[in-house]
Amino acid sequence: MSMYCLAWKYKVSSNQAKFEEEYGRNGGWFKFFESSDDYLGSELMKHADGKTYILIDKWMSKADYQDFIDENKADYDQLNDQNKALYEEEEDLGEFDLMQ
Repeated sequence: MSMYCLAWKYKVSSNQAKFEEEYGRNGGWFKFFESSDDYLGSELMKHADGKTYILIDKWMSKADYQDFIDENKADYDQLNDQNKALYEEEEDLGEFDLMQ
């Protein structure tokens, strides 16, 4: 059995505390996604350089994630727009299956 994961890389030169608050556990993204029973949590990791972050969002399946996004597109876009000022770069690292 595997779970569906999305991986993102961020460069954050300032606002690290606010970025960590929004993208970390119990932040805005977590609160948005947690309304879905198929959301399995997120992991935010900070590189030793202090400016690079990796974020992994975990879902039961790709279909579950896509259904949630499709049903909540306006709210997703709004949250995304609100948080763009917190980072300089965002890179989609891809979709992965977490092997168990």
